[in-house]
Amino acid sequence: MADVPHRTLHEQDMTLLSRALAAQAVSMLTGCSPKEAAASVVDGPGDSGIDAIAFSKGGSDIWLVQAKWSDKGRARLAERDAAVLVTGLQRLADQRYEGFNSRIRASTNRINEALSSPRCRIHLVAALAGDAPLSPQVERQLALVGEGFGFADHVPVTVITLGLADFHSAVRIDAGPAPVDLSATLTDGWHHIDAPYLAYSTSVSADEIASWYNTHGDRLLDPSLRSHSTGRPDPAALSRLATAPEEFWYLTNGITVICEGIDQQFLARRAPGQPLRLRLHNARIVNGATVLATVAQAVDQYPATGDLALVPVRIVCPGDAPQGFVAALTQARETEGFADPLDLVAVDPLQQALRDEFADELHKEYVYRKGAVAPAPNAGCTMQEAAVALACAHPDVSLTARAGADPAYLWRPAPEGGAYTRLFGGRPSARQIWQCVLLLRQVRTALAYAAEGGPSRSRDLADHGDLLLAHLVFRSIDPDHFEELSYSAERFEDWTGQRTWEIADLVVSATERLFGQHLFLASVFTDERKCHVLVEDVMRSLATAPAMLALDSSGAMRRPNSVVTLVEHGRIPEGTRVMYRPSPAEERAIGEWLSEDPRRYLATWTNHPRRPLIWEIDQRAYSPSALARQIWREADWHDAPSATQGSLRWVVPGEGTLADLAAALMSATGNGGS
Repeated sequence: MADVPHRTLHEQDMTLLSRALAAQAVSMLTGCSPKEAAASVVDGPGDSGIDAIAFSKGGSDIWLVQAKWSDKGRARLAERDAAVLVTGLQRLADQRYEGFNSRIRASTNRINEALSSPRCRIHLVAALAGDAPLSPQVERQLALVGEGFGFADHVPVTVITLGLADFHSAVRIDAGPAPVDLSATLTDGWHHIDAPYLAYSTSVSADEIASWYNTHGDRLLDPSLRSHSTGRPDPAALSRLATAPEEFWYLTNGITVICEGIDQQFLARRAPGQPLRLRLHNARIVNGATVLATVAQAVDQYPATGDLALVPVRIVCPGDAPQGFVAALTQARETEGFADPLDLVAVDPLQQALRDEFADELHKEYVYRKGAVAPAPNAGCTMQEAAVALACAHPDVSLTARAGADPAYLWRPAPEGGAYTRLFGGRPSARQIWQCVLLLRQVRTALAYAAEGGPSRSRDLADHGDLLLAHLVFRSIDPDHFEELSYSAERFEDWTGQRTWEIADLVVSATERLFGQHLFLASVFTDERKCHVLVEDVMRSLATAPAMLALDSSGAMRRPNSVVTLVEHGRIPEGTRVMYRPSPAEERAIGEWLSEDPRRYLATWTNHPRRPLIWEIDQRAYSPSALARQIWREADWHDAPSATQGSLRWVVPGEGTLADLAAALMSATGNGGS
C-alpha cells in the first residue's frame, strides 16, 4: 500500500480491500501461502487491468486476476474491464512490457516461461465482491480469447468467476477444513502390520479410486502436495489403462494414504486376506496425486477400466508417531513410479547393436543407458538426442508435435502410447542416425544465432519451434539423396543454416496468417492438427524453391554405401531377382498385406548407383530404402519407422542381403565394412 499515500482514507480502504480480494482469489485457486498470495498482487498504475499474477509450481499455468470490490456486494465485471484485461494478455503474449508497472516487469521471466511453455494454460479470473453472473457480452468477449491465441482446439484459456459465495465458502474452509473420510474395499488379498504404526498394503479397484477423486477432488491431497501437484493425468499411464488395464498394477507404485483412524468391517469370514472394508477417518493422500488424476480420467473415458484395473494402495495410520516420520511421508511427493521407458530401452538389444556400430563404423560414442554421462558433441550422441533427430526426419510431423509437449513420448514403447518402435523399429544405421543428429544440431545453431538480439518471435521460434523447423529442413531434402549421403554432414552446414532461416520466415508468416497474430507459438508447435496444416502450407511455398544442396567434385563421399559398392564391382548381375525380407515388426504389421500378392515381395536388380530396384508391382525404380518405404505406404502402415537401412531388407536368394554382399566385397578389397 506504500504506493497510494496520497489517496483519501476511503480510497485507500477500497484499494486495500480490492487487492486483498485479488490475493484471496490467488490463494483459493493455487493453494499458495498468504505471503505468496500477497506477493502476487500487481495492482496499480500500469497494470493493464491485471490486479494479480500467479503461477503454478511447474510454471506452465498462469492466473491473471482482475478484482472488483463493492461495499454493498454488487461488484461486476463490465465490458470495458474485460477488454482491458484481454489487451493486457495480448501485450504479455507479445512481450511488450513497456508501460507496465514495476511489479509486472519484475515477473517478466516467469511470465515468459509460462506463456511459452508447450503445456501453457491461462486462467482469466474475475474476483468479484458480488454475486451477479457475467453478462452475456462479457462471457462472449472472454470466451473468444482462447481462439485468438491459438488455443481453441486443445489448450483452453479458462475463464473463472469467483463471487461472494465462493469467498464465504473459502473463509469457512480456512477456518476449519472438513475432514475427508474414505472407504477402501480390500478384496484381492491384503497385508497389515500393527507396530510401530498401523498400516495396510493392498490393492483397490480403479473404480473405487476414481470415486474418491470424483467425490472429494483436490481436498484428498495433503496441502503440501496440493500446491506441488499439477493435477494432470500421465499420458503414458492413461494410454496403458485404456489398452491394458490388467497390467497397470505392475507398472505403478500407486497411492499412499495417511489417516487418523481406521474402522474395519469384514465382508465374510474374519481372517487375514479375507474381503474387508476399511473406513479411513480424516484421510489425505501424501503420494500419488498423478496416479489419482490418471485413474479418475481413465475410468471416466473408459468405464470398463474401473473393474479391470487395480491400484496399489498403502494406508498408514501414524497415530502418535514423531513429527519427523509424518513429515518424511509427506515430503515423498509425486514419486508415482511408472516404469521408466529408459529402463526398457537399456535392455533392448538394438541399442547395444547401435552402440557397437557407432564405435566400429564411425568411431563415435553412443550412450543409451539412463544416468550415463553424455559424450562431447564431436564425440557422439545419446539415444535421447538420436530419437529427437529421427522424429524430425520422420515424414509424420505429429511426432515432433507430441515430442514438444512430452519428450519421453519418443522413447516410450508403442503399447504405452510412445513412438520408440516407429523411430528405431526399422533398424536405422548408425550413419543415418549420426547424419540426422548433425542436421538437427545445425538447425538449432542457426536458430540460436538468429534469436540473439532478435525480436521475441525469433526467440520463441528458437526455444519451441526447433523440432518443427528441423522437420521442414529434412522434408526439403530428397529422402533418397539424404540416405545416400555418406560424407560428413558438416560439409553442408552453410546450406542448412540458410535453409533454416528461409523456413523460419515462412513459418512465422504462415502461423500468423493461418492462426492469428496474438498467439503463443508453443501452442502451435505442440498441436498435431496445426502442425500438419502449417507444414503443408510451408511445403507449398518451398515447392518452387531449390531444395537439394548441390554436390561438387570436392564433396566426394568418404565411403561408398552398399548399393554403390555392389554396382561398382558388378557383384549382382543385371536382371537378378531380389526379395523383400520384412523384420519381425514389419511382418506383424504388414505381413498379411504382403501375402495377398506375392509380387509385392519381388524386385529386379539393375546396376543403377542410386535406384537399382525395379518393383514388380509398378515397374518403377527405387533405392532399397525408398522401396521399403513405398511398401509401407502402400500397406497403409501408419506406425512405420522413421528410417530404415534398406540394404538389410533386400535379399539375393541363396546369397544374403545387399548389406552382407557389400560388406564381403569391402572386406575382400581391404576397405573395411560398409
